[in-house]
Amino acid sequence: MKLFFALMGLVLVMWAVGCSAVVDDAAAMVSVPGGTFSQVPTSGNTFEHTITGFKMGKYEVTYELWHTVYVWAIANGYQFANAGQEGNDGTIGASPTSAKYEPVTQINWRDAIVWCNAYSQMDGKTPVYCSDSGFATPIKDSRDGSYASSVNTTAGSFDNPYVNWNATGYRLPTEGEWQYAASYKDGSSWTKYTWASGATAAFPDTTATGLVAWYSDNSGSETKTVGTKRANALGIHDMSGNVWEWCWDWSSTLPTTAQNNYRGPASGSARTLRGGGYYGGADYLMVGIRGDGKFPYREFYAFGFRLASRQ
Repeated sequence: MKLFFALMGLVLVMWAVGCSAVVDDAAAMVSVPGGTFSQVPTSGNTFEHTITGFKMGKYEVTYELWHTVYVWAIANGYQFANAGQEGNDGTIGASPTSAKYEPVTQINWRDAIVWCNAYSQMDGKTPVYCSDSGFATPIKDSRDGSYASSVNTTAGSFDNPYVNWNATGYRLPTEGEWQYAASYKDGSSWTKYTWASGATAAFPDTTATGLVAWYSDNSGSETKTVGTKRANALGIHDMSGNVWEWCWDWSSTLPTTAQNNYRGPASGSARTLRGGGYYGGADYLMVGIRGDGKFPYREFYAFGFRLASRQ
């Protein structure tokens, strides 16, 4: 009996250490080396894509990080359409609970870019998304207003911002950056487009897939603490599964010719999501699958995001 309790104590200590690692590292950014890869979707066009080195969030944005920045932002002139939710079943806008290291959900694309601007300012960096071509005025309001069910095509609006790609601040990854980081192994070999990010076999292999992703077969229909599945080769967690991740690009047909830092078309009606989620099947975890584009004013209990920034 003493041995049993000793072992249980060790398990609890190990669990606490694992959780504290996420606490200490929740905002960590991973350096992604530049290079060229074949961007292969599960359907549609394939093209050679050269990506400049950048940084990617080690984890999906947690509710704790979201809420901390959100509180700061509201006190510093920012407004949001949605206050965010702790995982799939938290209380909208509530203070973080023991589930605070689950991804933030119930935020739309507009909320994500405005939050990125707020986090940039809070962290002493230059915001990326602006209402003017001179990049002097960060966008600070994602409230839908009269655009609760339509896209605002006005230049400098929250749906069509001016983007300072050279700014030091936080932003959403492009779809190409997302697949590049999800597929990266060593710069010359790449995870196959039918595999989950970091997996050692194609998505139907439940053992290989289950080691790297939370999805319908193993999640119990709930979001999970970030970083509790094995990382990919870059040390990035949950690129497949847990929650779908907003990307920058308008949803559209991919090009057929070689591209440098392709960022999608200049306009559209829906923004891209990548990665699959906790409630979906293994086929949605493939690094090559492109989620159906969603309107930028759409929030959902399985939509979250991950940060990117320049090197």
